[in-house]
Amino acid sequence: MENSTSVKSVAYPFGIALALYSIIYLVLVYVFNVSQEDWVVGLISKFIEIAIFVFALITFKKKNENVISLKQSLKVGLGAAVIGGIIAAIYTYIHYKFIYPEFLQSMYDTQVLAMSEQNLTAEQMEGALTWVEYTSSPWVYSAMQIIGYLILGFIISLLTGLIIRNNQAQDY
Repeated sequence: MENSTSVKSVAYPFGIALALYSIIYLVLVYVFNVSQEDWVVGLISKFIEIAIFVFALITFKKKNENVISLKQSLKVGLGAAVIGGIIAAIYTYIHYKFIYPEFLQSMYDTQVLAMSEQNLTAEQMEGALTWVEYTSSPWVYSAMQIIGYLILGFIISLLTGLIIRNNQAQDY
């Protein structure tokens, strides 16, 4: 059976949807001054991201004559993750570099305060500060956006693919 639906035809729109969701989420968190450490907000956010991946796979299956293999599932999910991750990472960099650089500075200050309470030696403090400064940069947050979406996309595509695949699909 030859595939009638391309992976790109589903991965692109859902990747863009994932990126748009990520951008809207960052803007709303910024505008409404919501703490990004709020577990309820984080849980709702992950649920929406997972739903986007699941709907992408279901859409591919419907467009592909109700057939999907595990390999196709992973291709669609990872394709959406790459597209969404790259676009979201670009916005994340812009957001934390130009729109809300105070967030990274506050994260840095919080981590420095926590380290100062641990009675570290000067040498340990210097090494830790170098690491905190490195991880408190916009490009690290951007890279983590891509990596996070790739990991989430792989896991959700694998699990969903195992559930919705059918025997008619060939995995080669």
